[in-house]
Amino acid sequence: MAETPEGREKTEPATPRRLSEARQRGQVAKSIDVTTAVMLTLGGFITLLFMNYIVMNLQGYFKSSISDSFYIKITEEEVKNIFVGAVWFLARTILPMLGLIYFFILASEISQVGFHIASKKFTKGLNFRTIFNPLSGLKRIFFSGRAYFELIKSLFKLLILGWVVYSILKKYIVWDLNLVNQPIWQIPRLMFAVTFELISKVGVIYLLIAIADFFYQKYRYKEDLKMTKEEVKEEARQSEGDPMVKSRLRSIMRQRVRKIILKNVQRRADVVVTNPTHFAVALEYKPYKMHAPVVVAKGVDYLALKIREEALENGIPIVEEPPLAQALYYSVDVEEQIPEFLFKAVAQVLAYVYYLRTVKEHNN
Repeated sequence: MAETPEGREKTEPATPRRLSEARQRGQVAKSIDVTTAVMLTLGGFITLLFMNYIVMNLQGYFKSSISDSFYIKITEEEVKNIFVGAVWFLARTILPMLGLIYFFILASEISQVGFHIASKKFTKGLNFRTIFNPLSGLKRIFFSGRAYFELIKSLFKLLILGWVVYSILKKYIVWDLNLVNQPIWQIPRLMFAVTFELISKVGVIYLLIAIADFFYQKYRYKEDLKMTKEEVKEEARQSEGDPMVKSRLRSIMRQRVRKIILKNVQRRADVVVTNPTHFAVALEYKPYKMHAPVVVAKGVDYLALKIREEALENGIPIVEEPPLAQALYYSVDVEEQIPEFLFKAVAQVLAYVYYLRTVKEHNN
């Protein structure tokens, strides 16, 4: 289990953000042995498949070059043309094979980690201290557990592959010693057989090593990116915001909403319908300007109390109708007209309010 220098254990799996940042830096779970196995095996077989084509083209080229040489005058311009022709011939003869090999190598890389350009890999950490201080690089190469492990792994691969190559060549050593006495047409056949067996057996062994290394690199990658509980909490604070700050912002927003609601009660409300204590809904209705009454404020518990207090301070009538107050609170949002099924109940409340207003004016 990995530990930090402070002794805090890294027990938590890497978060998506941490994985994304590691990928941006070029830190991915990739095995170089997979690429090497593809290059060794497929590259070897592709080379064998193209060998006859390449040999035939070379033979034809040299024959034509030798036959044409009797009629060529050796001048600087002619030598330049011969050189350019030779380079162009080699390019169109060998490049298809190299292109195919490179395609499979690229496919093996992309299949492991996908296609991504790690831009931060070339910019992160570039400073004079790291550029002109080779000791840090030497320390990382020669004095780290990872370096020792890679050294042991390389020696193990060398021993295994060396033993495989030796066991194959040992079978053909007698034939090699008698090669001088063999017909010349036997030499290519022997070379092809030896090469094919080498590529096949070494390729299979290296492929098994590559598969094992691929799963090890996946495991090592997850272990290296593990986080402490403190790191996970800190990342959550950075991503989602400090809970104390968020709580403070919510408190400020609630205060602002309350102020707006209370201002609506003060400036616009014609009546406040209550539960009487748990719910309060303020209504506005202008007979010749509105098609239906509008809810300008509503609240429950503490906010309902503040709405009632604001109504009392500003002389706004308060009507206790518990069923109507609850129906208005749950079915109508602020700044919305009341629905049709509440028209009759609200009309009765407004009629009562207008009656009180008329009595008050008459007494004055």
